[in-house]
Amino acid sequence: METKLYQEMYELESQHWWFRARREILTSLIWQYLPQGKILDVGCGTGFILEAFKTESASKYEAWGIDIEAIAVQVCHDKGLTQVTQGVLEKNSLPEHDFDLVMFLDMIEHLDHDLSALLMAKHYLKPQGQILITVPAYQFLWSAHDEIHHHKRRYTKKSLTELLNQAGYEIVFVSYLNTFLFPLIVITRLVGNLNQRHHSSDAKLPSTLINNLLYQVFKLEKNLLSQISLPFGVSIVCLAKNRFP
Repeated sequence: METKLYQEMYELESQHWWFRARREILTSLIWQYLPQGKILDVGCGTGFILEAFKTESASKYEAWGIDIEAIAVQVCHDKGLTQVTQGVLEKNSLPEHDFDLVMFLDMIEHLDHDLSALLMAKHYLKPQGQILITVPAYQFLWSAHDEIHHHKRRYTKKSLTELLNQAGYEIVFVSYLNTFLFPLIVITRLVGNLNQRHHSSDAKLPSTLINNLLYQVFKLEKNLLSQISLPFGVSIVCLAKNRFP
């Protein structure tokens, strides 16, 4: 990811509908499937997700993070997220086989070798640890947003679950995300592609009214995901359990 995007993310995250609703959805899933434990966020960026585990209600969690960019790590430290380190999974000072949950949140689509990252995560998971992944869905939604964020691919639920099975994980839960807004986003992406807008990210703050409306619509999926798997969407979320050895 380009360095300037970290600054944009830092400025947007606390207000933008997508970041806010996504955090609520993901933390709700974590609390449902992992009532307590030690968490590692790989590619944690500016620590917006990790901040959720600093609250009193999340006191049963110990949250760690790692990111390749020094600016991201510095932002995390400025937020009081002191257990965030700079590095990559292949080379760092993190304790091995010590985490109950390793998270790759919109991260593996940036990698040339996504399977290698999932295999490497096993070095840090406890024998019965879990992995939480979010990725962008459907290659036909490829747009300037993917290019500016240096994505390598988008996934389907089938391709992601097959990848996790190949890496030695057992699927616990998988669903599409951002289902209710899917038609609107599909139209926006396809029209943007036809107009050949090649240098624009989706990470821009809309008007207050639109921002709040989109937040409320996306957040509706939080309660649904505690009961069902959604059939389509802009992203995919998957929780899988380590098969050990």
